[in-house]
Amino acid sequence: MERINELLIKDKFSNLEQVAELLKEEITPLALNFFLMSKEVTVRYKREGSGYTFNVEIKADRVKPFGSKIL
Repeated sequence: MERINELLIKDKFSNLEQVAELLKEEITPLALNFFLMSKEVTVRYKREGSGYTFNVEIKADRVKPFGSKIL
């Protein structure tokens, strides 16, 4: 979250692709904790009215029963 805050403070009009990539980097370690993943995390965005919607897609082979130790 620290990198997201830095991006928002530094650049009020952020590049959406850069924001999506940063979200992916932040979410992937959390997803690896709970899912045995077959593919990477995918973050997509689209414009909805006056704002944007970001969708996170995680393709997993299975869910880990209790997650592993959080790093």
